[in-house]
Amino acid sequence: MRAGASRLRRNLFVALLVMITLLPLVVFVYSHQQARVEAARRLTEHLERSIGRAIQIKRDLEPVIERSGPRSPSVRLAMERLVASDETIAYLQLADRSAQVLNSTGGAPQRAAAPLEALPPASPELAAPEVIRALRAGGASSPPEYVIDLWPPKSEPVRLLVGVSTQILDEQLRQFQEPMRWSAVQIAVICVAILAIFSAYIVFLHERDRKLNAQLQEESRLAYVGTLAAGIAHEVRNPLSSVKINVQMMESHLKEMRDPADAEYFRTKIARIRGEIERLEDSVNNFLAFSRPAPLQPARVRLNDLVAQVLEVLQPQCDAHGIQLVRRFARDLPPVDLDPRQFIQAVQNLVINAIQALERGGTITVTTEATGAGVALSVADNGPGIPLEIQGRIFEVFFTTREKGTGLGLNIVSRIVEEHRGKLTLASEPGKGATFRIELPAAKECPNA
Repeated sequence: MRAGASRLRRNLFVALLVMITLLPLVVFVYSHQQARVEAARRLTEHLERSIGRAIQIKRDLEPVIERSGPRSPSVRLAMERLVASDETIAYLQLADRSAQVLNSTGGAPQRAAAPLEALPPASPELAAPEVIRALRAGGASSPPEYVIDLWPPKSEPVRLLVGVSTQILDEQLRQFQEPMRWSAVQIAVICVAILAIFSAYIVFLHERDRKLNAQLQEESRLAYVGTLAAGIAHEVRNPLSSVKINVQMMESHLKEMRDPADAEYFRTKIARIRGEIERLEDSVNNFLAFSRPAPLQPARVRLNDLVAQVLEVLQPQCDAHGIQLVRRFARDLPPVDLDPRQFIQAVQNLVINAIQALERGGTITVTTEATGAGVALSVADNGPGIPLEIQGRIFEVFFTTREKGTGLGLNIVSRIVEEHRGKLTLASEPGKGATFRIELPAAKECPNA
């Protein structure tokens, strides 16, 4: 059910991403279509005003042409005044019925014959759509123009070519289209940003689901293993205690043996049995500590006293393995708040780990010192060291390099140090031994002290 909900959520996000990706295209198409509609509307209005003005110009020019003739300077001057007084007209040009140019204003195209195929408008409402269709078909010149027939009462009829000024129209369309273009760009940028955010969020969700599933599987496995380990540990502890008692009874009877050679033989065997019993006890204790970690019961202690107590217990084991145990305790260390029972187990695990890594003649050095924020404990050995490629996994549960190791000792140390708000680090080089360092905060001063 959890996987189905996660899959549905991812599918919804993918659909949303597709919609966001297509949104800039939709906005662009919409803005482009709106611009075309607006351009057609404004062009129609512009042409209607221009044609309406041209019809008025026709009525003004016909008397002047009748008096002075179409080629006269007075006609040219009248046309120039009419063009200057209207922003919708670019130029005026007169042509006879055979298309020969008779007179022109400034800005008119230089040509001997006028293109008289342009439709003469019957009215502004009818002429504007025709000019727009000609513009879209590419059949109009630039600027666009159309023809109006002039019928002076006493002169030959002539044709007036009216060039439409699009300068104002272009400026209006530019002012209309520019914000739409910027709006499309802004929306596209925002959509891309949202797309990037959602993409990152999907990657985050996928990675989180993967980690949560892995963590859930690991927790389930560890819970099962912990329960199994606790059951085995309890089953082993009782017969182990019985074996230990019988070994002690055998040791007491060695003194009664008359043959020294037999006594020494059995003493060696009993020592080996005792060593295996101690190893089994350590494994049982580690399994119990891993499967059922007890809550902290902190007390204010002196680190040197606690470490000295641990080393005193482990000294015989070091002597039995031919290992020298060196103590280097700093004086006047500040007190620390910790759980004595759990911290003793952490120190024991570090020292026992060093014993198991050394051969006869090796040395373990236990050092305490003050730090800026508290105290530090180091357990160093001169053994073979820990390879660099496995140092990152050394504190993982069940990870071990020893054939008979459980992989719990250092993991328990790491958990205990973390629960005490401390820091556990490892420094090691192959062939130069290993040093485990625990840093703990100093005890806080009591307010009433």
